[in-house]
This record gives sequence, C-alpha cells and structure tokens, in this order.
Amino acid sequence: MKNKILISLSLSAAIALSANANSKDLGEVNISDTAFESHIKSITSDKLDLVQATDVKDILDSLPSVNVTGSSRYSQKVYVRGLEDKFSNITIDGARMTGQLFHHSGDQTIDAQMLKIGSIELGPNSALSGPGVVNGSFIYETKDPSDLLEDGESFGGKLSLSHETGYNRDSINLALYGSASKYLDVLGIVNVVDDGYLETPVGDVKDKKSKLESGLLKTVFKIDESNTLKLSYNKYNDGGNRNISGEKGNATEVTDNDFNEITRDTYTLDYEYNPNSDLVKVDATVFYNTQEMFREKSDTFDSNGVKSGQNGNRYYENTSEGFDLRNRTILGNHILTYGIDYSKDEQSKNSSGDQGTSYSSSSNSDVVNNNNIDGSGTLTSSGLYFEDEILLGDVVLNLGARYDKFKLGGWYSGSFDEVSPKFKGKYQFNDELSFRVGYGKIFKAPALPETLTLSQSDIDTWSSNGVKAQEGHNYEAGFDYDLSSALNADSSIFGFTAYKYNVDNYSHPTKNNALAPQYDVKIYGFESMFEYNKNDLGLSLSHSYSDGEEKSLSDGSKKDPKTAKIHAFKAGVDYSFSSALKLAYNAQYVLGNKYQYTANQTVERKAYAVHNLNSTYKFESGTLKGATLNFGVDNIFDKKYAQHTAFGVYFDNPTYTDYEVGRNFKVKLSYKF
Repeated sequence: MKNKILISLSLSAAIALSANANSKDLGEVNISDTAFESHIKSITSDKLDLVQATDVKDILDSLPSVNVTGSSRYSQKVYVRGLEDKFSNITIDGARMTGQLFHHSGDQTIDAQMLKIGSIELGPNSALSGPGVVNGSFIYETKDPSDLLEDGESFGGKLSLSHETGYNRDSINLALYGSASKYLDVLGIVNVVDDGYLETPVGDVKDKKSKLESGLLKTVFKIDESNTLKLSYNKYNDGGNRNISGEKGNATEVTDNDFNEITRDTYTLDYEYNPNSDLVKVDATVFYNTQEMFREKSDTFDSNGVKSGQNGNRYYENTSEGFDLRNRTILGNHILTYGIDYSKDEQSKNSSGDQGTSYSSSSNSDVVNNNNIDGSGTLTSSGLYFEDEILLGDVVLNLGARYDKFKLGGWYSGSFDEVSPKFKGKYQFNDELSFRVGYGKIFKAPALPETLTLSQSDIDTWSSNGVKAQEGHNYEAGFDYDLSSALNADSSIFGFTAYKYNVDNYSHPTKNNALAPQYDVKIYGFESMFEYNKNDLGLSLSHSYSDGEEKSLSDGSKKDPKTAKIHAFKAGVDYSFSSALKLAYNAQYVLGNKYQYTANQTVERKAYAVHNLNSTYKFESGTLKGATLNFGVDNIFDKKYAQHTAFGVYFDNPTYTDYEVGRNFKVKLSYKF
C-alpha cells in the first residue's frame, strides 16, 4: 500500500508541478474549492437532464471512490470508500433515510427527476454531517419552484416523454410550478417509469419488470426578506410482479413472482431565518420519513411440496423522524456553526391473513407461518455539535466536535454515548498549491437489523450481552493544484487524497438480528481528481483505489472487504457546440483483480470498460420553441460486464451474477410551457 501511494503521489506531483514550474509571490490568496468539491458542483439538474438520469447510479456514477451496483433500479447498492452506504448519513431535504429493509435490495430510494443538486462529502471529518458517519454523507435536495421559473415568469410547466431500449422503459414526467405572489411559490412534479425486460448481453432478464410512480409537492413561503419556510412531500413507489431479490441476476425465463413494492413517504418542514447579520443565520428542519416493503399474499408448502397454507400480505417498515436546528455566527475570522439534532428510527414487521405452516429451507423443516411480530424496535439519537472555521491568512482550520447519545428501545435495550472530535486543515502554499489534512473520530451505534428477516423467536430470545457501539478513527491527507493559469483554462484543478480508517465492532444489519459486532475492519485507499473547463469544453478524470482487512470477532480469521483491490478510472467530456446543442461522453475502466473473499477462497474479477454518449438539443425558435430533444447511448459497445461488488461477482458464482444492461438507446422529448 505504501509503495502504491508513493507512486501515485509522485506521478500526481510531477503532473501538477511540471505544468507551472515558475514560483509566484504569495500575495493575497483566495481559499478555493477542492477538486472533489468542484466536481460535485458540476452535478447540477441540467447535467442530470443531459444524461437522462433516472436513478442513484446515474447521479453518483461519475464520483471517485463511489461505486453503485445493480442492474435494476430497486437492486442498486452504493459503496463509498470501501464500505456500503449503511455507514453513511443520507438525507433528502434534511430528512434522514435509515435502516435496511431487505439485504437483496437497495435503500437509496431516490428519483433523479426530483433533484436539483446532491452534495456528497467523503469521510467523517465534519461535525455538521450528522450522527454515526463512517465513510461519508449524501445530502440530496429537491427542486424549488424558483429553479424552474424563468425570469419574469409567474407560471410554467414541463412535460417529458422518454424511452430506453435496454430496460424496455417508458417514462412520462409532468412538472407544474408558479409564483402565486411575491410571498408564495408552489411546485408539483409527477414521474411515472414503466420498466419491462432488461436486455443484457447474456440474455433478457425477465423477472424484474417494475413500475415507478413518484411525486413531489413543495410550497415555499417567503414571509419577508429574512424568513423563508418550505413545506414538502416526496412520494416514491416502485413495484411489480418481480423477483423480490433484485440484485440476483441472470433470470432469463419468465417466473411466477408475487407482487412486491418499495415505497417511501417523506415530509419535511424547512425554516431559514437570515436577517443579514453576522451573528444569526438559523436553519431548522423537522422531518418524518417512512420506507416500506410490501409483499402480496402467497401460497406456502410443506417439505413434501404440498400446499399447507398461505403467507398473508406482509409489511416491513422502517421510519425515521426528528429535527435539526443550527445557527451560524461570524466573529472576526471565526465562522461558528453549532446546533442540536435528534432522530428516532423504528422498525416493524406485520402481516394479515397468515394461515397454516410453511417450509423453511434454512432449518429444513416446517415452521409455523406467522409474519407478525409484536411491537417494534427503536434507535434514538440525540446530538450536540459545533464547528469553528478559522481563517488565518493562508491557513483554514475547521475544529469541531459532536456529542452523540444513542439509545436502543422497544425490542432492544442499551445506550451508548461519546464525544467525537473532528478536524480539517488547509494550507494555501501559493496561488496554485494547497495542502489538506483531516481527522474524524468514528462513533456509531449498532444498527437496527434488516427488517425482513426478523422473527418473533429472535426477538423473544434477544439479549443485550455483547452489543457494542462501532468506533474508530479516520485520517486523511492530500493536496490540490490549480492549473487554470498553466493550462490557459477558465478553471482547472488537480486533487489527490489518501485516507485510512478503522471500525472496531463493525456491525452490518444483514441477517444480524442479534445486533452483534462481527468484525474489526481496516480500510485504506486514495483518490485523484482532475477538472478542466475552457469556453464550451469541460473535462473530468479520476482514479480511485481501496483495500483493507476484515478480522472476524468470532474466530479471528481474516479476509478482504468485497471492495478491496479495485482500481477504477472514470472520464467525462462535455462540449457545447452552441446554446442549443450539447454533447457529453463518459467512460469507466476497472482493472482486473484478485481478492480474498474468505480465509479459504480467492476470487478473481475480470477487467471491463464501458462507454456512454449523451446529447441534448434545445429548439430556440420556430413552432417547436420550448422543446428539448435528448438522445443517448449507454454501453455503446454492448459490453458484457458486472460491477466488481455486484451480487454473484464478489463470491464467484456466474449463475447469480447481476450483469449490467447492454447497449441502451435513450430518447427523451420535453416541452416547456
């Protein structure tokens, strides 16, 4: 690892420094964005429209150290710096999305059509990112009416129709928005996406047909120049007669699947008080978020294959409710942000209409068919936090800390509390070069277990003995080099970051009904990012690598995380031929590798490269003025491939491999009125 970092650092420094060998007087230096921050800001709603983004993969796929697996929308899982997003803080309009419904499906139920921007921070180095952060935070924000209204416009709308061949997907989207007065703006968006067979290079996957119905209703009250209140409701409903295990691939025959769906209902109230004062800028959010998986009733059979009864309609639910209240104060060269947050996560499992018995393959016996569990399990989090951004000329220091108290309740018991210091430092060496360091104490409660696999017997026999908080330390360092002058660009920057962190008493929710610690985990890696913008041309290049070790707390055996040994290279090019026509190309290349899946099994994963092309044309005059035509092709060369963290790949089982969709032609026609 040390040699790899030294080689990457040497190459990075050579590229950056050779581009501008002449030193400059320090003078007055502006502290600017890092290369990663610059790239995040480029992921706007316009960029998402250009690539016809429909899901989490389309939103996050260009980011270094972020990998999204899953060929179908409801199967997608997100990995960040070596661990799954179960160890990240995820919010939409300030509402936390927590818990795991089912281990064969994803939990980031986000519709890209609703978003105006997403902010992602890697690592746990900020006290402002929320409780329990291990590997990063995802802050999604939905569109406001003002994002869609043109200058001088009081009402408008947008209708879009699209089709994608690789998913046999048809979509319709309608947005209506307006300004009722100078005090009131309103927005409503409805999006319907109907997916058919998935066309992959190994055959058509016929058991993942599904329909997404999502919507957003938002009202913005501009009470006066200082006070703004936003009320929003976001609905997400994705279901069908489909394989409930969305990440399992290669089902090329029609199967008789019972109806199942995943729904999310999110209610938020956001308040901002900004009286144009250095002492006061208040932001407050109150939220309620529920995610539910529903399974339709189905027949059950005994060990001889004879019908013995039925499972009723089954409901698996995770909810989160809470608030965040913070204020920003500027005192001289100090920017202070401080506040409190609270959330209560709750899980429940219920059914109606259960009858008889069913056969359990895990126990090889008949079991009483009862999907009801009395009560619920809860995890509450209460936090106090502050962060002081200190401007000291060419040095910026972010000193922060969180005090978090977690409490298990309902089916469970136990409490955990800790003070977690956070630190980020940046030194602007000259006009071009800056150095960064960061540290974050990791403190996370044992997660509530996966909801679907809960059983009454597990609850009845549960014990708090051995249940522990997850703790660790994150260290990182890097640099950014502004290449704007050297490359005669409007803006250009190169950045490099190396990181290392550990999580003791690592506890993943999958089938972990005991909430037991499973591993001591160590993760390390590095990421590089290059951005270039000149006139109508934009270019981005990145490379990331992660490695690590998982040591079993039960037997002491060691193995690699499934994200280990992966070198990922990503590239993107945008070019505006005119104000009407824009073209975008992006590609990803992943090296082949071998990693230790278990103490006794090594898995080899093949290299792959995939290329995508997108375009948009806006009709600026004539009878079609207001219309936009998008055309794109994903996986241009119809490559047979699967992500290295995809189901089947990471444990070397081709039968279950979740291959990505092949060549996918996309077309969308939009009309704004």
